[in-house]
Amino acid sequence: MSTATLRQVKYVNVHVHIKALLWRQWILTDEAKPKGRTIDLEKADALIEHGWALFLSRGVQSVSMEQIAAAAGVSKVTAYRHFADKHDLFRAAVRKEMARLEAIQGTPASSSGTISETLEAFGLGLMTYLFSGPAMDFYAALAGELRRTPELAQAFYDAAPGKTFENLKAILRDGCASGSLTIHDLDLAADQFLGLLQGYSSFQIALGVEPVPLAGTLDRRVRAAVDLFLKGYAKG
Repeated sequence: MSTATLRQVKYVNVHVHIKALLWRQWILTDEAKPKGRTIDLEKADALIEHGWALFLSRGVQSVSMEQIAAAAGVSKVTAYRHFADKHDLFRAAVRKEMARLEAIQGTPASSSGTISETLEAFGLGLMTYLFSGPAMDFYAALAGELRRTPELAQAFYDAAPGKTFENLKAILRDGCASGSLTIHDLDLAADQFLGLLQGYSSFQIALGVEPVPLAGTLDRRVRAAVDLFLKGYAKG
């Protein structure tokens, strides 16, 4: 089974293992946990799943906590026991999507391969996610709304793109520390690598004028981006 296929299988099956990971590390942070209240993980997960679906179909501002509670089959009191408001629930849903992404691409500390292999794994995981149904639906439905709602935009950026950017910088920093890379500006290098991965065709795909690339095409796209990036930054 190819690396791409293995990663796609991992993506499809990640929901089997993700709940414990999410609630331990992502969804309810220590700051977000309601003080002195018992959390029902099944109900909280249902609220997130149904809330996310409603956000995608109607937009955050058009959805109420009452509607989310009804869709999840719980009372409004139960919904507010788990989340302070719909923005809090939205942030939890974004963290869940980010956890899906990290489950695909792994974390910098999880890689023991060469810098080329590490960047390929990161790039393939990221692009597989960005071209997946959930990510495409999110950008189509909510990108404009986030621009109109700065606090939600910042919450989304911190939990998703911002964390991905920091993960990539950590990979590049480790590459410099190991002697594989020579980089003087990590922010610039990370920005350049992400640009190589996405390219102009990502804009075409987002508009629907080009189809989502198949796994084999995605493999070649990522390898080409890594090869070109390393021509500029590989040491020696």
